Parts: sequence; C-alpha cells; structure tokens
Amino acid sequence: MPPTADWDAIVLAGGRGTRLGGVDKAALEFDGETLLGRTLRAVAGAERVIVVGDPRPVPEGTIVVQEEPRFAGPAAAIGAAMAEVRESYVFLASCDHPYLADAIDLLLDEASGDGVIAVDAGGRRQYLMSVLDAAALRASIAAQANLVDLSVRALLAPLELMEIAVPARAALDIDTWHDQEKALAEGNLDG
Repeated sequence: MPPTADWDAIVLAGGRGTRLGGVDKAALEFDGETLLGRTLRAVAGAERVIVVGDPRPVPEGTIVVQEEPRFAGPAAAIGAAMAEVRESYVFLASCDHPYLADAIDLLLDEASGDGVIAVDAGGRRQYLMSVLDAAALRASIAAQANLVDLSVRALLAPLELMEIAVPARAALDIDTWHDQEKALAEGNLDG
C-alpha cells in the first residue's frame, strides 16, 4: 500500500482573478462544469477535501475555510487549510487546472519523503500540483515569520521534493482568457 493510500486535499479557490478581469476563476465554466467542480471531482479520492476561498456550494463533506486576512495569498491560504488536514500526506491544488485528474495518480503513486511536485513539459515546477508530507509542510509553515503574500515557491523551498513529469495538458492552468481557449482546444483534440 503506497504511503498516500490515505490523503487529504487542499484546493485553493479564493483568488481575485485579476488577469481574467476579476472573474471568479472557481466559478468559470469549462466544458459544462465549473473549474472548482472539475477540481473537486479530480480529488474526490481524498479522505478530506478542504477548499480555501469564499463560501460557495460544494459537495457534502467538503470543508471550506478562508485565509485571514482575505486575499492574503496562497501561502496564507495553505496555512489556513492545514488546520483541517488529518492525513499524513496532502495533495495541494489550485482550482484552475482543468485537467488535474490526468496527474493525480502519477503524483500519489510516487509520493514519499517530503513529497513530490509536478513538472510540466518545459521543466517548470507546478507548485500547486504537489503531494506533500503534512508534517514537513507544517514545519515549513511554522518556520515562516509571516505567510501573508508569501509565494508557494518560498513556502515549499525548504522541502526536498521529487519532480514528477506530468502530461502536458495536466499542467495547463487558466489564468487568462487565452489560457482558457488553449485548454478548451486541448480538450477538443481528445474528442
């Protein structure tokens, strides 16, 4: 049984959507489903799913928390969610990867030590697509003087993470309208 047989998931869904003109990314429709809905479906195998962001309709049993102060950044969001994590590993995700499901098993199957992180086709680390040892993440959080406006890259810097190549479309994220068009085109290639 892999070390991640039991895992929790943190889904970040509380950004401002600035590059989308203020559109709520989590509520953005993608192929007939919201981005948040697709992400929650992808992490449905978690023991607990913790969504960080504004209260919104989520499946029964999903925990919703909010960072303080609101819009304090992704590291603060992760810090707020960690209070709800119970398992030894946590899958860290943002709600803007419409093909996250393509990477879930790859990452969970390889998780060990401090954890693993997805790497896209260009060799870039996808910090919000990682499986982390919860104790190591808590230690990194505790070592920070302040999580407000801290990047996820800086928060995870102390962790020794194994890089796992994921399918190109798994790493697609929607930050702009052009990104959405590109991701929709990718999905149409499969159809």
